[in-house]
Amino acid sequence: MWNGMLDSSQKPRTRPGRLVQGLERDVRDLQAHAEHMSGSMAQMEDNLGTVSLSSRSNSSNLGAALARAAASIHSQDTLLRDTAGQVNTLRERLEEVGWTVGSINHSLSSDVGVQRLQMEQLQVQLGNVTQDTSSMRVMQIHLEEQMRNEIEILNVITEDLRLKDWEHSMALKNLTIIQGPPGPKGEKGDVGALGPSGLPGLTGLRGLPGEKGIQGPRGLTGPGGLDGQNGEKGDFGPQGPKGQRGERGLKGEKGDRGDQGDKTVESTLVRLVNGSGPHEGRVEVYHERRWGTVCDDVWDKKDGDVVCRMLGFRGAKEIHKTGRFGQGTGLIWMDDVACVGTEDTIHECKFSGWGKTNCGHVEDAGVTCNT
Repeated sequence: MWNGMLDSSQKPRTRPGRLVQGLERDVRDLQAHAEHMSGSMAQMEDNLGTVSLSSRSNSSNLGAALARAAASIHSQDTLLRDTAGQVNTLRERLEEVGWTVGSINHSLSSDVGVQRLQMEQLQVQLGNVTQDTSSMRVMQIHLEEQMRNEIEILNVITEDLRLKDWEHSMALKNLTIIQGPPGPKGEKGDVGALGPSGLPGLTGLRGLPGEKGIQGPRGLTGPGGLDGQNGEKGDFGPQGPKGQRGERGLKGEKGDRGDQGDKTVESTLVRLVNGSGPHEGRVEVYHERRWGTVCDDVWDKKDGDVVCRMLGFRGAKEIHKTGRFGQGTGLIWMDDVACVGTEDTIHECKFSGWGKTNCGHVEDAGVTCNT
């Protein structure tokens, strides 16, 4: 078609023919470019197909990788949950171990206190025995000296009696003869016949106890004894592990303001903490501008009476040991408190010294006062 048009256009004029030739070249160039574009489009379609296949393969691979990652995350989450459960179990075991250690410490401290008291009693008994032994030894020496003096006196009296007996016998033989002057003392005579047995002597002093003998063989097991009576109720055990914190309660209404009372010097030196009211709680004393607790070693009602009177109450109703009102914090100011019961303040009672203690806060002392 283009060729027929070109042939018909070349006949009339030359200049339009040149234009047509130029157009033909442009058309041919356009055709070649269009063919080239068609080839490029086909190649692009092939490339797009390849890219689509590759993207599909990559998508499937990515989905598989995501599935594997999800499975790995799920397994890691399961392991983390198991680990958290094991950590909670270990925490509970640690709390049980801490409670057991506290119980052992309390038992050991109680046993040490009892052993200390027994050793003090034995020392006092040994002192008394030593003093009694010295007194008996002095008494024995005095008695021996007295017996020697009495024996010498008896010997002199016996000699005098023998001399008088001899003089008396000589006087009886010479009744008809004029008594001359006494002659010289004669020689010692023969040993006379054994006289009758004398009276039994006084009972001697009791001798000192002998040394302990060697332990003899173990005897046969005796029959079982009768069941004994039930013992007295023991002291409170150590405080158990702390429970979980409860939900916070609603805020109460503001109460009326009370009258301000006169603050005494004694009330500023002691206080009761964590009780159901001002009449009971854990005993804390004030020293060197700091509050501290009191250990329950040898803690008794006399000590509680002094504390309650300091706070204006009529003595103690009951004393408490082993952290009955919770364990305090900070210093343990007093230990081995031994009040007579007539002191005005607990600071006047005997104790081991400020801050000198072998106790823990599990042994904090408490008191309930008479209201």
